[in-house]
Amino acid sequence: MKKILILIVLKGLLVVSVSAQEKGIGTPPGLEVQQLLPVEHPSVDKNWAVVFKDDFNTLDTINRWNKAHNAIHGDYTKETEEPQVYHRNDAYVKNGKIELRTQKLNNYYPCPKGNACQYEGKHYYTSGQISSQKRYKYGYYEICAKLPGSDGYWPAFWLWNSTPSTETTNCWYNEIDIFEAAGCNTDVVTSNFHWGFQCPTDVYSKSKGVSNTANNFDNIYHWYGVEWNSNKITWYIDRKVVRQVANNMEGIGIQNGMYIIINVALHPIVNWWDCQISSNTIFPNFMYVEQADAYSLICDSGVDVDEIPDFANFNYGVKKSIKLGNSTPISPRDRISLRATDYIELKPGFEAPIGAELYLDVHPCSVTEVQ
Repeated sequence: MKKILILIVLKGLLVVSVSAQEKGIGTPPGLEVQQLLPVEHPSVDKNWAVVFKDDFNTLDTINRWNKAHNAIHGDYTKETEEPQVYHRNDAYVKNGKIELRTQKLNNYYPCPKGNACQYEGKHYYTSGQISSQKRYKYGYYEICAKLPGSDGYWPAFWLWNSTPSTETTNCWYNEIDIFEAAGCNTDVVTSNFHWGFQCPTDVYSKSKGVSNTANNFDNIYHWYGVEWNSNKITWYIDRKVVRQVANNMEGIGIQNGMYIIINVALHPIVNWWDCQISSNTIFPNFMYVEQADAYSLICDSGVDVDEIPDFANFNYGVKKSIKLGNSTPISPRDRISLRATDYIELKPGFEAPIGAELYLDVHPCSVTEVQ
């Protein structure tokens, strides 16, 4: 038995799972996409190419990563300064993974020279952070990690960059939190994004977070990822979509290259998640990162495709347009992912058997730019 499909995808995402019914999604009004459909992950989607796959047998501090040292996050004037100081000795490779260690000190660590600290210049905790040496614009980014539990912990994997000048109109703040987690609730992580396009940038009033399930994240390794392009931002946990938003904040969106950051923080005085350091907090504690990957779409957007007679030898990539008809065979077990910038047309005569899955996406092709 076969399903006969006749449609044209002009914009947005369509997933056809050929069984009892078809499923589809376009670009809805508003910021959040309410319906989530299965999406092929870049590791198995042939429209993506690997930018890097880092298994952390070593930590490349020459070409890829920086270790934060004598660094403090937050704004002491708003009591959002974090109580830890990032120290290079708390980010290291061990047993084929990165360990980001958080420690409580017997004596205080002085606030680095040149900084004004909420904690009277005395910090009793150190922790680890690594960040990319280069900025990346658009693509898919993920890590496989196990996170620290117990009160006070605030691990994160995020993309960030800003130009906070108050003297020019070239002022913006971009941030995508692929995940943030509160160590006192080890079944939930939060996806978030912040933006600001005017000086001064008040990023705390321009953000939107959503809670997602990541069961036992302190005992189980999970994959955390995000796909970011000029039209939308899509979050993944364990390589399945959990959230999607239109990338069009204030008609602009998050469009600037950003640094990749992996860190373990402790909650500041202002405690958004009611998870401050307590007598139950475990020290030392660790975030373990087994792998970090980056992918870029393959852009072949000058090509119009009329029929695909052989998917095994098809040159995948984001095309200008794709037309599929009765000369395009689909088998019952096929999982096919096709992307185009203009449109995808399923013509009269196109047939797909029960059991096949077709993922179609129409959007601009955004190659990962390294800056």
